[in-house]
Amino acid sequence: MQMGTLNSLIGMLVPIVAIVFGIGVALWAIYWDYRGKQLKYRERELMIERGMTPPAIDSVKKPLTMEACLRRGLILLFLGMGFGAVTVISHYAGGSASFGALFATAACIVGFLGIGFLVYWAVARKTASR
Repeated sequence: MQMGTLNSLIGMLVPIVAIVFGIGVALWAIYWDYRGKQLKYRERELMIERGMTPPAIDSVKKPLTMEACLRRGLILLFLGMGFGAVTVISHYAGGSASFGALFATAACIVGFLGIGFLVYWAVARKTASR
């Protein structure tokens, strides 16, 4: 087999393997989530059969506290700033344009999520103090 043919074969297999592996991981996670719920309900059945009162199913998520929004906002903001720094360093170090574009996109998304959490925290703090 020639070297060019081998490289093109590897070039075709890498995305296929990545997609199959990604789908496999997603299906594995779905299965284990299903299995965990199945075991919880089986445990509840056994408790009821033995005359015990099972704990209530807590399906309602608790709302975010102001402290959690502040923490998440700061973490995401600084993570976005870190991605931005990687973009700048990559650009000046002569890195590839696609690498810089990827990190620039990630920096914008993560940074604006952090700013959103911080704005929510500031608004919630003002309304809570009234």
